[in-house]
Amino acid sequence: MRTNELAFRNANIITMNPQQPRAEALAVREGRIVAVGTWDDVAPHAEGMTVLDLAGKTVLPGFIDTHAHFLWTALSLAALDVSSADDHAALQAIIRQAVAETPPGELILGMGFTEYALGTQKFSPIIEALDAVAPDNPVGLIGVTGHTSAANTRALELLALPDDTPGVMRDAAGRPNGLLSNKANDLAFDRFSEHFGADEKAAEMITLAVEKAHAVGITTLHALEGGLTSKNEAVEEFLAAMPSLPLRFVLYYQTMDVDKVIELGLPRIGGCILLDGDVGPHTAALTEPYADDPDCYGTLYHTQEVIDAFVLEAHQAGLQVAMHAIGDAAIEQALDAYEAALVARPRDDHRHRIEHADIIREDQILRAQRLGLALAVQPPFNYYWPHTEYYPTLGEERAWRADPFRTMMHAGLLLAGGSDSTVTPLGPLIGVHAAVNHTNPAERVSVQEGLELYTINAARIAFQETDRGSLEVGKLGDFVVLAEDPFEVEPGHIKDIPVEMTVIGGGIVHQRAQ
Repeated sequence: MRTNELAFRNANIITMNPQQPRAEALAVREGRIVAVGTWDDVAPHAEGMTVLDLAGKTVLPGFIDTHAHFLWTALSLAALDVSSADDHAALQAIIRQAVAETPPGELILGMGFTEYALGTQKFSPIIEALDAVAPDNPVGLIGVTGHTSAANTRALELLALPDDTPGVMRDAAGRPNGLLSNKANDLAFDRFSEHFGADEKAAEMITLAVEKAHAVGITTLHALEGGLTSKNEAVEEFLAAMPSLPLRFVLYYQTMDVDKVIELGLPRIGGCILLDGDVGPHTAALTEPYADDPDCYGTLYHTQEVIDAFVLEAHQAGLQVAMHAIGDAAIEQALDAYEAALVARPRDDHRHRIEHADIIREDQILRAQRLGLALAVQPPFNYYWPHTEYYPTLGEERAWRADPFRTMMHAGLLLAGGSDSTVTPLGPLIGVHAAVNHTNPAERVSVQEGLELYTINAARIAFQETDRGSLEVGKLGDFVVLAEDPFEVEPGHIKDIPVEMTVIGGGIVHQRAQ
């Protein structure tokens, strides 16, 4: 990665280093910070460098997104964006335009579909809405969370799913209604991706996806790849390409093939190894039934024996493990597997991860802390889907406890933030904003804590705290320049603070157009 020699002065530097919380100048040489402090402190180190006067603008460590599906994010730039559709008419208008530009018989792949916004319980089946405007094209719409998708009749014919495939949703007469979840959703994504040429199209869009990350101040991104997001061949090609890309990546290979991960020399495995699904399609695994369906407890996608064996093998190999768990039953499965592995082979500072942990109980929080686990959470979920939206499915009491960021942080858990892009857009300031302005006031964190989620804590969750996450001598020259100070603006304005500049290794990779 190209590096420059660069110095800042007259800046409002928030270092995230408790030994030196604020500074006014810094200098980077050969990609690393060589001085932080007053201009008098820094000036001797800045000789011969490009020196920028920031006129009081705020500098923070480069943001780290600890949970994003990068290849999926790149693919979304090539697919049809249907995220703006909030009813069937709006969706049909988008599809109708795509049909006019697509040869008959060719697949139209859309991303950003959400059954919540479209209110499919109130409308005719989605399959009818799609068939009406696309009778001659297969239409596959990938759900915004990745746990549901929609298909028209031609797309279902293309998928050719067996009648007994779990997750093919049906109407009262037993006919497919166009919505897919569970195994059907997994198969749909794989087959739609193959027909769309997803791997090639994602590769074409990678540069644009990197630019999107730069524009929101991201300098390091944890890429959770494989499984639903791409074929394994694409993951390995992406791994080989990473050093040439102007963004720092931490790859989590979403596989249970421990030998493959070791062969590739990776120190970690997993990511969205799905233990359950999501609350919306009632596939998040719960210990108490859904409020609107007393017979439904969600779905555990694997037996405890399978997860125990996988975690133990990876743990014994010295890998850091990460697994997706939304509901408290899935979280319990993860906790049991991690504890069994730690009992069998004690290991200090493993930092095994649970991804999401949205519906986590207080006893599970304490147990996770005792086991030394780390939680990769997504505060933007609470911004885009406030806890009140869970009232119908979870009931008010359980919904009130969703995404308990403050409780988890104050229990001593290592908590780090991410976007789960494309579920929510890349944008750490959205995450900081969401954590500070949680819809449950009891779970709001301070601005300092919100920033820690995307800086020093995000570095720690990947064992990178000696290299990044704070602005200290010897660390990477990665930082973001903001137009305003998050500590000084109204809390409700944090998400709107403009990113003025993003710097990686002392090289400017993004500047806001004036």
